[in-house]
Order: sequence, then C-alpha cells, then structure tokens
Amino acid sequence: MGVEKQLLRPGTGPKPIPGQNVTVHCTGFGKNGDLSQKFWSTKDPGQDPFTFKIGQGSVIKGWDEGVLGMQIGEVARLRVLLSILCSYFFLFPLEKYYIQYVNC
Repeated sequence: MGVEKQLLRPGTGPKPIPGQNVTVHCTGFGKNGDLSQKFWSTKDPGQDPFTFKIGQGSVIKGWDEGVLGMQIGEVARLRVLLSILCSYFFLFPLEKYYIQYVNC
C-alpha cells in the first residue's frame, strides 16, 4: 500500500463504497519539499470541499486507498508515497511523502 493513515479523530458515519461520490475537506503539505509548509487547502478563502468518485482512479491512488477506509466525520492524516504521486503529478519535489489532512 502506498499510503499511511494516522487517525486524528474517529468518525461515526458509514464508510464509502467504490463508485460513490465523496466530499472531503483537505489540506496539502509539502510546498517546496518542506512537509511543514501548506500549499493548498479546501478551507482557504475561495475554495470549496473536494468531491470525487472513490475507487475509480479519478484521483491519486493514495486518496482512493486512504479515503476508502474513512468514515463520515473522520479526520485523518494521509502520508502518500512519492512514487504514487509521480504517476499523477509529473513535477513534484523529490521527498518521500506528501502529507494530506482529510476530513470526511
């Protein structure tokens, strides 16, 4: 598996099933290769929650893997391996992980 998930707050709702649309708030870290630097968030001014079809390959594999196991209301930190990111984002700093905070 190319993603590590750290549970920050458990959820109480059901888990998504492949093919469902899911909507998440997320914050990405890894700006200029520094994992402490935020580069984007759905909670930034002018941004909206992110919606995608789970388990269909429409997002990076780490999102499909990580979010598929989450419950509604759950907050988790996903650490996605660079090798997975490079297949989706062709230009990315060569760091081992990309950190994403996800709130289902």
